[in-house]
Amino acid sequence: MKSLKYALCGLIFLIGIGNPIADAANKSKIDASKKVSLAKIQQKYKKAGSLEADFIQEVYQATLARTKTSKGNFKISKPNFVRWEIYEPEASLMVSNGRKLFYFTPDARGKGKGQVIERKGKDLERQPLFQILSGLAPLEKEFQVEKIEKNAGLIAEDDSKKELTKEAEATSIKLKPKASMGDLSFVTLRLDGRSQITEILLEHETGNKTKISLQNQALGAKFPPELFEFKPPPETEVLKN
Repeated sequence: MKSLKYALCGLIFLIGIGNPIADAANKSKIDASKKVSLAKIQQKYKKAGSLEADFIQEVYQATLARTKTSKGNFKISKPNFVRWEIYEPEASLMVSNGRKLFYFTPDARGKGKGQVIERKGKDLERQPLFQILSGLAPLEKEFQVEKIEKNAGLIAEDDSKKELTKEAEATSIKLKPKASMGDLSFVTLRLDGRSQITEILLEHETGNKTKISLQNQALGAKFPPELFEFKPPPETEVLKN
């Protein structure tokens, strides 16, 4: 269960006195960046209909003050078809065929004996990460923009020419749910110059954080249907929830 607990916890769950000067500065920063369209971001992924990417997932657990890093690949296709596979450090797999959702850990019980947790496919609809990457989440309706930063922490490749690379044109958008999404506090999207999501950060009220960095994205990729089906291997313990 250790692999399931840490490698997939970022998937199962996706104050102070106001400072008038700071608030005004933040408002000005947002107003100056209206070219960033949440609807445009959503439509880009919705229109594609599918997405494949390699990822690095970093899950920070506040109570333990430690970060678990894993690497893998995911494939998403409408409606609610997902194959999220972690290769290292411990293998795990999440598969949804739209009707059922499976969380499989090959070595959950040791000695190669696996365990799979089976849930309803609709559970996936409550996870912002997948709704955003599939383009199904109406971002402007469900989130309010808290902060926008352009070219944050990036430097032009050739400063003498004052030219920015596509990566250097990055934009970071911090969003706050308008309605309750469990204990989710904020979602931060990092976009490249083509309005393509390169990083998603989920922050929770508990202090837990999940960061997903995307690489080698393929929008509109075609997948065989069997990739989104799952049959437990022999001797696998099946838990239905």
